[in-house]
This record gives sequence, C-alpha cells and structure tokens, in this order.
Amino acid sequence: MDIISALFDGSFMPHGHCLKWQADLLFLHVVGDTLTVIAYFLIPIALIQLVRKRDDLAFNWIFVMFAAFIFLCGVTHLMALINIWHGYYFLSGLSKLATGIVSIMTTVMIVYLLPKVIAIPSNKDFKVKNEQLLLVQKELLAANQLLEQRVEARTKELEKLARTDALTGVLNRGGLINNLTDEIDRSVRYKHPLSLLMIDLDHFKHVNDQFGHQRGDTVLIEAVNIVSKASRHSDTLGRYGGEEFLLLLPETNVTEAKILAERIRQDIEQHPFCQDEGLNISLTCSIGVTEYEAGQTQSKLLQTVDRLLYSAKNSGRNRVTVNDDIAAKNP
Repeated sequence: MDIISALFDGSFMPHGHCLKWQADLLFLHVVGDTLTVIAYFLIPIALIQLVRKRDDLAFNWIFVMFAAFIFLCGVTHLMALINIWHGYYFLSGLSKLATGIVSIMTTVMIVYLLPKVIAIPSNKDFKVKNEQLLLVQKELLAANQLLEQRVEARTKELEKLARTDALTGVLNRGGLINNLTDEIDRSVRYKHPLSLLMIDLDHFKHVNDQFGHQRGDTVLIEAVNIVSKASRHSDTLGRYGGEEFLLLLPETNVTEAKILAERIRQDIEQHPFCQDEGLNISLTCSIGVTEYEAGQTQSKLLQTVDRLLYSAKNSGRNRVTVNDDIAAKNP
C-alpha cells in the first residue's frame, strides 16, 4: 500500500517531464505503455512461432523483420515507462535509433517485395482460375470419355476384322472355330442338336481361269448371299477355305440340316452368277452334312464333315452327302 500511496502523493514526479503532476495523467502513461510493451513483446513471439511451424510461407524472412521491428517498438515503450522515474535517455535514444534502422530496413524490404506481392493472385483471381481449371477438367474428362469410346469402337472393329473374311464379309476360319467351340459347349450343356454343313463350289478354279479372279471374287460374294438368305439368323456362316464354306446350325438335327443343304444346292445351281456384269456363269456345289455326337471332339467333327464333303465331290459333285449313321437315328 505504501508503493501505491507514493505513486500518487507526488514523490514520484515524472523525471524530466514538463508535465503537471496528475494522478490520471500518470495512470494513462503507465498503464498505456505497460499494455503496449506486453503486446509488442508477445507479437514477435507469435510471428517467430508461425515461421517455425510453417515452412511453406512465402517471404519468411519478412515475418522475422516485422518481429524485430515490433520488438524494438516494445523496447522504446519500455524505456519511456522507465524514464518516468529514471532518466535513461541514452538507452532510450539507442532503442529508438535501432527501431528506426529496423523500420527503414523493413520498409525497404517491403518496397522490394511489392511487385512480387502484387503479382500474387487475389482470391478473386484464384476463383476465376479455379473455374477455368474446372472447365478445362470437364473438357478433358469429356475428351477422355470420347477417346475411350473411340478406342473401344476401334478395338471392336479390329476384333471384327480379325474374325471376318475381307472379301465376303462372313467369318473367317479363326472366327468359325471360335463360334464352333461355343456352339459345341452349348449343345453339350443343354443337350440340343447341332449340325454342320460344309459347302464347296464345284470347279471354281475353272471360273478363275476362264473369267479372271475378279469375276471369281464376285461369284464367291454371290454364293455367300445365296447361303445367307437360305439360313436363319441364329445360323453361323463362315469361309473355311478358298471356295469352301462352313455353316453352323444350332438347334438343328441332321435330317433338318439335309433339307436346308438340298435347298442351298438347288439355289446355287439355278443362280446365274455375274449377271450384273453381263455374264451368266453357271455353278454347282457339293455339301457334306453331319451332326455333333456326344463326346465328339471339335477336330473329329470337322474331319467328319470334311470327309462327307469330299465324298459328295468324288460321287460326281452337285450333291449332298449326309452322315448315314446319324441319319439312321433321325428318320
């Protein structure tokens, strides 16, 4: 209590101040400088702590300069507080000089950094850039989806080309074998009949020799059209060799297959080939017919139908030869 009483009884008259001694005036100076000193000493601690914790901040050293500047400002206020009772004016002057030097250095640094700071995008710029990036992202996503669709379509196209005969547009030998494997599996699984027709155009070499290979290609295309028209949508036609074609007939027994084979043989025999080119080429075909038997391998099935085809050709051509053993079971 003696200290508080002495503070206001005039014995602690501000040293060297041309101020009238007033309790409220002393209160304002002491309390104001004390609070300022506390704040100015705490702010640098916070700034240095920020720099230590965040190594991703741009211009870290400017934070340190601000911390030094604010700390020295606190020192000058502390000296002002001390000078109320003790005249350490030399130290006070040094603190003010140091504060001024650091203040100028900080100002120079700020001026030096100003173009770089101005160049940093604002929140509005970031928003605009972000919207532009989102738009570009959507465009890239759409382009990527379109590219994936084109790649998928091209892949399917290439797969189709790999399985398709370039001239006639029906399956090639590889595509036929794949389909035959699937049809055999289905026949075994559901115990449904599956028949095969192997069709060969008789004396086709004579067509190439007499009319040329281009006309021979036309004959092959027209023959495929004839067989396709006689077949069902569920049947599979493919080019097995040069002028040999294989027709897969699911859900069809050998008796039904023989009827279709006879119709195809007659249609080819009665068709005038290359009529659009001013010709009337007559042609016949030989056909082997068989039905898949339980336990039969794919290779054995193909050998059987091939043997029946050549039996038809060796018997005079323009005829259908059926697997008699199976036909006897399906009267």
